[in-house]
Amino acid sequence: MHGAAYSRSVSADQQPPSGFSPAGPNVDGSAYRGLLGTRPRGSNTLVRIVVAVLALVLLVGAATHIAPAIRAGLHEGTRGYWIATGRTCSRNACLWNGKFVVPGGHVLATKLDYDGAVPTGIHAGTRIAGLYPGGSLVFPTTGSDLWISLLVAILVGLLGLYWATHRWVAGYLRQRADSVGTGLAPPLP
Repeated sequence: MHGAAYSRSVSADQQPPSGFSPAGPNVDGSAYRGLLGTRPRGSNTLVRIVVAVLALVLLVGAATHIAPAIRAGLHEGTRGYWIATGRTCSRNACLWNGKFVVPGGHVLATKLDYDGAVPTGIHAGTRIAGLYPGGSLVFPTTGSDLWISLLVAILVGLLGLYWATHRWVAGYLRQRADSVGTGLAPPLP
């Protein structure tokens, strides 16, 4: 009986685990889930949602500051003075905000943070030479390498967002492709 299918009787205690295949695990690895004691698929949905939200916050925060940081890294922007106007203190640190004034005395922007080392004896009215490339930060006149950290933050945010959503996106695209193939696709927006 070459090539013919055959079967043999096997008792219940000799049955392989659910999803087991002699050729190896199923595509999703379910053949070995019970053997290794790993969690079933979908049990980390909450973790994926939290990672997606954190990744979006990181992306938005970094993306809003990257263009001015790149300009500051290239030493581009308006030169003038950052003048401390007020501070907000927490338990172990104080954050100063201020305004940016061009050499002629015109106030260019208010409510700005200084992205450099401030002097130890800073007080309201302290003037520090700065570079204002736009946005909400004034940089030292020597420029800044903040753009590197922001670029890394954007890459980490993109990786986190991909990890958190790639299964959902793939499932949606697969479902959409299946429904297009059957002519049951919803209309495009």
